[in-house]
Amino acid sequence: MVANAGVFVQKTIADSTEEDFDNIFNINAKGTFFTLREAARKIQDGGRIIAVSTGGTKLFMPGAAAYLGSKGAVEQFVRSLAYELGPRSITVNAVSPGYTETDMLPDKFRDFAAESSPFKRVGTAQEVADVVIFLAGPAAGWVTGQNIQAGGGVA
Repeated sequence: MVANAGVFVQKTIADSTEEDFDNIFNINAKGTFFTLREAARKIQDGGRIIAVSTGGTKLFMPGAAAYLGSKGAVEQFVRSLAYELGPRSITVNAVSPGYTETDMLPDKFRDFAAESSPFKRVGTAQEVADVVIFLAGPAAGWVTGQNIQAGGGVA
């Protein structure tokens, strides 16, 4: 099971409203929490659970506190659930994409994003998906409770 919900709103803490906070946390943290809960209840022994976070939790990003806080929560859910489901041989991991060519990457960040990576480009959705595919497969059976950075060397 892959939990891949996310919304990004760029606002400083001082400019954020309660509605902004609730929207971000409802989608990114609450939605993921209850998706993970249902997966924990229904997934078969030996299964795989992956939640998508962000490489941004390792960076300083002004105007992203609510987003990063919500994704930091996801990382903690993964760590706890890995221990809860370990006795059933279920792995639980997070994948943290870096700057990726999606609608969530604002145009104004694209040049900065590309320059931030040793590869001098942003990543593709397929490159992130490849990491998820690895974690979902048998080769990752000994990987659990981890946050795998898929950010092209950023962070």
